[in-house]
Amino acid sequence: MLAAAIAEQLRSHGHDIVAVDENHHLRGLADPDLFDYAQQDRRAVVTYNREDFLALDREYRASEREHHGIVILHPRRFPQGAATTGALIAALGAFDAAGAPYPSFIYWLQ
Repeated sequence: MLAAAIAEQLRSHGHDIVAVDENHHLRGLADPDLFDYAQQDRRAVVTYNREDFLALDREYRASEREHHGIVILHPRRFPQGAATTGALIAALGAFDAAGAPYPSFIYWLQ
């Protein structure tokens, strides 16, 4: 859901970030498959799609599996488009620098 340019900007500041848009084999994957891929790669998922990813979190917890986190973006706080890219990059960068707060975290980016 996020542009590759956002990942590029974060990497230029030393963050280990990848975007689905940068990897042709990830584009078009169903949410469960993308989430599984992220877990295999030990990565959190950043998304606007709270419904589907919160359901995946519930599935993981019900089967007593941990995951590497979900960062949820609120579309009013970070609307998609160039006007808020700087604020989104700053917020994601600060979150990544702080590190994962706990296993299987759900974080609502502010």
